[in-house]
Amino acid sequence: MSEPSAPSPASPTPTVAPALRSHLPRWLAALGGLGWFLWLGGAVALRPTRLDWLMREDWAMNAVGWLFFRNAPWTFPLGSLPNHFYPYGTSVALTDSIPWAAVLLKPLSGLLPVDFQYIGPWMGLSFALMGYFGARLVETVSPRAIHQVLGGVLVALAPVLGARFGHPALCTHWLLVALLWLNLRAAPDARTAWRLLALSAFFNAVSAGTHPYWVAMLFPLTLALGVRLALSRVLSPMRVAVTMGAIVVMNALLFSSFGYFIGTELGAEGFGDFSSDLATFINPMGWSKLLPTLPAMPRQGEGYGFLGAGGLLLVALTLASAALHFREARTLPWRRVVPALAVGLGLAVYALSWRVTWLGQPVVELVKLYAPLSGQTSAFRASGRFIWPLHYLLFCGALVLLVRLWRERPAVSATVLGLVLALQAYDWRADRSPLRVQTRFHRLRAPEWETLRGTYQHLSLFPPQVQWACRYEEPLVNALAYTAYRLKLTFNSGYAARPPTALIEECRAALPKEGIAADTAYVVLPEHLSPFLQAGARCGVLEGIPLCIAGSHQDAFAQALDRSPLRGP
Repeated sequence: MSEPSAPSPASPTPTVAPALRSHLPRWLAALGGLGWFLWLGGAVALRPTRLDWLMREDWAMNAVGWLFFRNAPWTFPLGSLPNHFYPYGTSVALTDSIPWAAVLLKPLSGLLPVDFQYIGPWMGLSFALMGYFGARLVETVSPRAIHQVLGGVLVALAPVLGARFGHPALCTHWLLVALLWLNLRAAPDARTAWRLLALSAFFNAVSAGTHPYWVAMLFPLTLALGVRLALSRVLSPMRVAVTMGAIVVMNALLFSSFGYFIGTELGAEGFGDFSSDLATFINPMGWSKLLPTLPAMPRQGEGYGFLGAGGLLLVALTLASAALHFREARTLPWRRVVPALAVGLGLAVYALSWRVTWLGQPVVELVKLYAPLSGQTSAFRASGRFIWPLHYLLFCGALVLLVRLWRERPAVSATVLGLVLALQAYDWRADRSPLRVQTRFHRLRAPEWETLRGTYQHLSLFPPQVQWACRYEEPLVNALAYTAYRLKLTFNSGYAARPPTALIEECRAALPKEGIAADTAYVVLPEHLSPFLQAGARCGVLEGIPLCIAGSHQDAFAQALDRSPLRGP
């Protein structure tokens, strides 16, 4: 008998190819989400070495927080920024600089270019992951690639995500979709149940190092998953309770580590204004080409929950399909989604705040209900954001239900999804994307600034300028903050979600409370020059900016100021 022939090199193909095919729709959906981001103007943001586009509004807060973190020493909390808002400090958590990204990239800072940002890539990744987890969601009811790809891309086109470019940390909507995916997945045994809880704990950890609002939404959805597993007796209630407690502790430790509790008040005004309207799901607020803008209160953009023209059509067609397949719809495992739906409705009630409105007009006031919770409501003052879980429950629920009801005729659901996707994309006002607006960032380029390096430790704007708290000239503050970063100096002004209260109290001071320090260069606005000159400061103009230093200085920077001196009357 002849020896058996060696296996053909192609023999592993039958086992590898199916795995590749099962993953391909998810990655195609992710590419679709990224493509939508690029269509909305994201190309300018994806280049890590481009900073100019970031230097305005909240983006500047995020970018400056990261830049100063690069110069800050390692300490605890890990996210501390003692060199920003000096001498009081802040943290990358309070500048919404996406703490996980900042902490993980800081060890590589010496290898990175001076101009380096991760804000744009983070937003692009968020859109890609929306497509990915949208596909995973559809995968729970259909094995067909066309359904998964179309459904995933449709989820990535969610209007509530496209309207959040102004707050990059709040673009991480894929966390909500991921939690909905976990809530929809079957858990036939304890091993699967533990895997679902482990994934939910991971997503909670990501949210704790991204933005506190995500934890406030994700943990209730995680709790809903735990309740479902306990009620189905896959896991015991005690084990679920212990797991939930462990996730709470983990979130609290991460909050502390990233600097959310670093010496400032966590509360702020606005609860009741930054709310959601009862008509939010049908109000495009100027983002739709086809549907009219409806009335709303001035600050209710934070509670934006528009489903989109395509999303509204999807909901309508799903309801019609449910009526057409009523008997089948009744047999679906509705109990699986009841806990998550209860959480979504509860968070939506909070989104409406104490002043419930319809088309911008108050209809109910719940002052007594929220009065005992003032500490919590001031910390989560933008209550309107809590409409997002219910938004995705409606949107993704309609998507999954439609595909499930037409499983015997998959071409019908594929056609409907294609139509809805086309309508959603066409209807969106991409021209309103802030990424398509060019930012003019003024860099201070005079070589004399370099003479500050080594001799001085601090660059200080006097009086301090703090967004929403004191006088704030954004172009000046951003230019000085970037200069301080380049020269490795501290800086005392800027923008933070919760700025140091003690610094705000200095906004109306005549002179720095410690006097004119020898290691500090002061940018002094003209109307405040007299006290500095009377105190013996040496003052001059550089690039049109009035600066003062201690009068005893004879260094190169002092000589530069003497070329354009400022003198008292």
